[in-house]
Amino acid sequence: MMIDYNSLINKQFCAFDQNYISQQKKFASQLSPLEEKLSRLQAQGNSMAASDQRMIECKWLLQYTADWSTLQKAISDLAESLKNTDQDWAEEQSPVDGSWGPCYSQWFLKVDAMIDAVNEMADEDEAPEYPFDFMAPIATIEGMQNWLNDQRTSKIYADGLDRRDALGAVSAALSEMCFKSEIRDYFRQYVKGFDLTDDYIAAYKAWLDDWQDSQSGYWGAWFDQADGPLVKSTDLSLTFHNISYQHGKVAYWPQIFATTLALRDGAYPYGWKHNGDFNNHNNYDVAKIFAQGWSSVDDAAHQQASTDIGELLDWCLNVSMTADGGFIDDTSFYNSVGAAYYYGVSFLDEIGYFDPSKCFWTDETFPEGQSLCCKIQKNMKAHHLDDDEAEAAMEKLVAACGDCTKSKKRRMLH
Repeated sequence: MMIDYNSLINKQFCAFDQNYISQQKKFASQLSPLEEKLSRLQAQGNSMAASDQRMIECKWLLQYTADWSTLQKAISDLAESLKNTDQDWAEEQSPVDGSWGPCYSQWFLKVDAMIDAVNEMADEDEAPEYPFDFMAPIATIEGMQNWLNDQRTSKIYADGLDRRDALGAVSAALSEMCFKSEIRDYFRQYVKGFDLTDDYIAAYKAWLDDWQDSQSGYWGAWFDQADGPLVKSTDLSLTFHNISYQHGKVAYWPQIFATTLALRDGAYPYGWKHNGDFNNHNNYDVAKIFAQGWSSVDDAAHQQASTDIGELLDWCLNVSMTADGGFIDDTSFYNSVGAAYYYGVSFLDEIGYFDPSKCFWTDETFPEGQSLCCKIQKNMKAHHLDDDEAEAAMEKLVAACGDCTKSKKRRMLH
C-alpha cells in the first residue's frame, strides 16, 4: 500500500502549528496576485531577476516551512521589488562570496542558481569572475556528507521545516558537478574555491547509493515520526534527477519501474499528477525514467509502461496544447510560460514523437510529429518566447526537425 506522503507532511505541520492550514491559505492568497503581476512584467520583456528570486523563496517558505513571520516579510519585499523593473543586477555573480542569487537568503537556493549559471558559462567556455567561497559547507568530503545527512531526515513536528527541497536542490547540483562530464571538467578547469577530486566524486556516489531504497528503488526525503518508524518517501522528482544525471547507471531497476507505475495517480512529487491531472513536467520525468531502464525490465513492465505513456501522449496533445502549437501555462506549477513549453517539448522529444529512432516504447510511428515540431517553433517565435527554458525547448525542436522559422528559401540554401 502506497503512503500518502502529502497527508503525512500536512499532519506533521499541523502538529507543529495547529493553525497551519489556515495560515498557509492566508499567505497563499497574498502571494497569488504578486505572482500574476510578476508574470505580466516578465511577459513584457523584463527579466525581473530580483523579483523572480524573491518569488521562488516565498514559495519555498509557503510550501516547506511554517515560518509565517519570515514569509510575511518576504512577501512585503517581493511586493516592493515589483515596483522597479531594472533588475539585471540580480543576475550577476557576487564579488563577496562568489555566489549567485543575491535576493536569496537560503543558501541552497544560491547553490541552485550557481549550477544554472555554470551551465551557461560552460556553454560559452567562460570562466567565473570570483572564487566559489560560498560553497564552503560542502567543499570537503566530510562537509558534503554531513550536510546531506543533516538534510535527509526532516522532523517537521518538532521544527516546522520540511528539508526535502533543500536536499533535492543541492543533491541535483552535486550530481551535475560529479556526473555531467562538461560540468565536471568546467569545475576542474575554472572554479576556484572547490576542489572536485575523484575521491570527492566517489564519496558522493557512495552516499547516493546508500540513500537509494532497495525496496522501492527510489530516492526521497526521509521523515522522522514522533510516534512511529522512519518513513522513506518515494519521490518522483528526486529519483528522476538521480537517474538522469547518472545516465541510468543505477541499481534496482525492476523496483524502480514497479514503484513508478504504482505512483501514477498520486500527487506530485510523490506521484505523477498535479491538481488531479497529468502535467508535462512530471510526464517527462516518468518517460525518461522508463527510457533509461527499458532494457533492464521484463515484457510485463514494458506493456504496462507503454499503455501509460500512450495515455500521457494523448493528454499532452489534446489537453495541454492549443490548436496553433502552444502549450497552456499552469501558473500553479510553472515559474514561466517558457517552462510550460520546455517540459511539453521535452516529453514529446523523450518518447520519440518527433524522431522515430528514439521511440523506445511502441512500434507505432508518428508521421505528424515533424509538422507539430515546426508548428511549436512558429508559435514560440510568434509569442517572442526567449527565456532560458524557452531557448532550451527551441534547441530540442531544432535538433529534431531543423529550424522551421527561417524562410523556405533560406532553409534550402542552408
